[in-house]
Amino acid sequence: MKFRVIKGIILKDLKELRREKMALFWIFIFPLMWITLFGTMWGGESPPITVDVGVVYTNESAPFTAYDIIEIMRNVTLEETNLFNVLEFEDENSAVEALKSGKIDAVVIFPKGFGTNLTSGRQARVYLYFDKSDPQDYQIVSGVVKGFFGEMEKEMKRRNLEMQLEYMESYLPKGLIAEYNLTTEMIREYMLASAEPIVIEEKEVEGKTATPIQFYVTSFIGIQFLFATMLTVGAGTLEEIEKGTLRRIAASPATAWDFLMGKMLSTFLVIMISIIVGLAYAKFVFGETIVPSALGWIIIFIASLFSMSLGLAIAMGTRSIKSTTAVVNFISMPLLFLAGIVVPESVLPKWARPIANYFPLGRALKDFRLLEIYHRPASEIMPDVLWLSLATLGTLIIAVVLYNWAVKRLEV
Repeated sequence: MKFRVIKGIILKDLKELRREKMALFWIFIFPLMWITLFGTMWGGESPPITVDVGVVYTNESAPFTAYDIIEIMRNVTLEETNLFNVLEFEDENSAVEALKSGKIDAVVIFPKGFGTNLTSGRQARVYLYFDKSDPQDYQIVSGVVKGFFGEMEKEMKRRNLEMQLEYMESYLPKGLIAEYNLTTEMIREYMLASAEPIVIEEKEVEGKTATPIQFYVTSFIGIQFLFATMLTVGAGTLEEIEKGTLRRIAASPATAWDFLMGKMLSTFLVIMISIIVGLAYAKFVFGETIVPSALGWIIIFIASLFSMSLGLAIAMGTRSIKSTTAVVNFISMPLLFLAGIVVPESVLPKWARPIANYFPLGRALKDFRLLEIYHRPASEIMPDVLWLSLATLGTLIIAVVLYNWAVKRLEV
């Protein structure tokens, strides 16, 4: 192996890259555009939503009526944002029509006699309407509205119990209570349990979560593997074959292996520079980035080597730049979404999750995120690194065999 030859090929590739405007765009400009676009759209914190609710009710003279609940809805806030924008409608039909046309998100109907029933100890019904045409919107809107009425119901139960206990303490003979070894506090507990058998208390855990911009920064690294790395080596090698460079090298004291080593190292160097530029750009624009650890860089190196091997194998198999580009795009485009590169694994369909877990590039990016974003211990990642290394070695062997076959055909 001649290091001067390898160095010469690396410098030649870097010089040629400066003249390739399209390659510069895809390697450097496109990733930065991607971070800017997604970071601007979803990189910040999501504020609480406000639900547009249409209400229909009748005026009543009861102590507590639908009007009182509506006033509470108007004043419920979360992080200084009103949860409901309440719009009053004259009748049920007009409110439902407004829901169907998308003018409001939900409809709440308080039937006649609601307040009277509520304050006289009878059941008071409320009718809710939601638009289910968008399942995600439906879950959000129904969760907010039903959550509000759930809390209202709890508060009313509590007040009813307090009222009943006051009557019991006033009218139930104390001797009778003592005869059954009861106290008013015990009666209170039994009544609370009968009204609310299970009490759910939500506890907060300050776990380590990825911020949106951290996720998109790692996605940008994954995009480099899928497109830039794979395509640069594959198409670049075929270009050299078409130019006759590889034939001349094969006929010279330098070997074709020197060429391959130089080509892979120059590609890796360019991709590393691109990744470093992207990480610095995210810090400069969004004030947040990732600084990979030593193991993180090793994962990046292995993933790059796998991607270069796959790209080389495709190129040597097709022996056509157009076909290589088509095959790389055919593989990369679906994997961009199905391998968890730009879409979180948690939202992938069940059948697609094995791709994110077992396809080497998807697995490499997942481990990189576990290590650098969630700060999982290296011991947890190491078995996967071993699997990635073996998969990369296997792909590299296939690529080298195909490359050797292509070189021999040049020498004939």
